[in-house]
Amino acid sequence: MIKIMIVDDEKAALDELNYMLSVYEDVDVVNTFTNPMKALEKILVVEVDVVFLDISMPEMDGFMLAEAILKLKSPPYIVFATAYDDYAINAFEINAVDYLLKPVNEDRLNMTVERIRQKINNNNKNQAGVDAFLKSSRVDKRFSRLPLWKNDRIYLIKPEDIIYCTSLGKETTIITKEEKYISTDPLNHFETILAPYNFFRCHRSFLIHIDQVKEVVPWFNNTYAVKLNHCNDSIPISRRKSKEFREIIKI
Repeated sequence: MIKIMIVDDEKAALDELNYMLSVYEDVDVVNTFTNPMKALEKILVVEVDVVFLDISMPEMDGFMLAEAILKLKSPPYIVFATAYDDYAINAFEINAVDYLLKPVNEDRLNMTVERIRQKINNNNKNQAGVDAFLKSSRVDKRFSRLPLWKNDRIYLIKPEDIIYCTSLGKETTIITKEEKYISTDPLNHFETILAPYNFFRCHRSFLIHIDQVKEVVPWFNNTYAVKLNHCNDSIPISRRKSKEFREIIKI
């Protein structure tokens, strides 16, 4: 039996897809959610094979939810559903992902279900294509909250609340006004998605929020360190980045 979860903030669309999937004898829709955060909490404790995701949802859109799901040890397959066709449909014709346009067509849904069957039968868990698409879809895209893990829970963090990010080995630590979070995404990932919010890669190991800079301290060899709001840490500005930093803050 293929266990499916549906996440869509539009109740009518959710109910329609639930009904259409119910006709398949080997499909069991175990959960439906209009709230993506509640869906993510459920995925942590209930194993499903496939998650059907709406893309356009408030607070946490389908891309953000998919990124969080793919960080699980054994993530389910992902199928996106949306009323808009401007998300490069061809990019979904790879690996474990599929793309459905609303209103969902019965014949097209048949193709999706058959594709899911084949993936499950072949035990094909390679979702590299999904991850690559999600990373490309995030370039220059603004978002209201950033999903971050802490103690096996997801927290939605406002970009303006992030003070700085720093990398150590294969992990990135995100420092906010009140907490710190650990991510397995590299610092380059955060540099890209936080670029629209006035973040600056001041060092190969540090990404700072320019709006949080409160003090600039001259260092040796024409370099600098900065003090940031809400923390006592001293963040270095590398020599290679010093000129660009001076131009940004106009010193």
